[in-house]
Amino acid sequence: MKRTILLLLAAATLAQPTFAQEVDKHEIFRKMMTTIDGIKTLSFHLDKTERMKGKMEPGSQDVKLNVDPFQVYIKVQVPNKGAEVLYLEGKNDGKAKVNPNAFPYMTLNLDPDGDILRKGQHHSVKQLGFKYTGDLLNFVYNKYKAKMDDYVSINGDITYDGRKCWNVTLTNKEYKLESYTVKAGEDIIAIARKLRLDEYSLLELNKIKGFDDVKAGQTIQVPNSLCKQIEMYIDKETFLPLYQKLFDDKGLMATYEYTNLKINPSFKPEEFTEDYSGYNF
Repeated sequence: MKRTILLLLAAATLAQPTFAQEVDKHEIFRKMMTTIDGIKTLSFHLDKTERMKGKMEPGSQDVKLNVDPFQVYIKVQVPNKGAEVLYLEGKNDGKAKVNPNAFPYMTLNLDPDGDILRKGQHHSVKQLGFKYTGDLLNFVYNKYKAKMDDYVSINGDITYDGRKCWNVTLTNKEYKLESYTVKAGEDIIAIARKLRLDEYSLLELNKIKGFDDVKAGQTIQVPNSLCKQIEMYIDKETFLPLYQKLFDDKGLMATYEYTNLKINPSFKPEEFTEDYSGYNF
């Protein structure tokens, strides 16, 4: 009897596939890109922490976004509660309308890539949503595709914001700093976007104050990849990275937490105008 029970247990164990066998790492990344390519509109709440001058700075905002043309409305919760940003691609001379909800208590028109609007955060409002993130991750995936089985680990399942997710870690085992010579017409933003790197991190790494404080022929340090390691909770249904935690050689760079995410919701055209009810531009 005892032998029979042991044999049954052994058979049951062998019949159960391992988690690693159930998950195709390449398929996860491919389907992530497919989902991102199919996104037309988004709404979500974003909580983030980003390393700024050695300190982790919090941020929180509610976002409505149209992908093409790119249009985004942001209602800030942290740090400047009540502040609003409206950016419409190809409109307003390329400027974002900003209600700072503070002095000077008037609507401002600001460069979305400028130092004022980007103060205290890594990214431009033009990089909100998953298209920018997907482009960075797709670049990393294609660069290290042959090593994905070694670089990517699936650490089981996790429930995040009510969604079943894979807990995924991507570790760049070849992460290092390299020298880069600035070319004519390039600033830090152009360099980072060409190399698919975090723009603010290049300022921090090279102790540069502003995005245009470089000149042709200057040598700067750049990492060979977006980050040394990224931890993600990837939604099993949509394949989107709802939670992202990035590390470089100094430690934690940033975390991004998407909640209350809605894919392809319907927006009224007036929701991307400054006169929409409830906005205060």
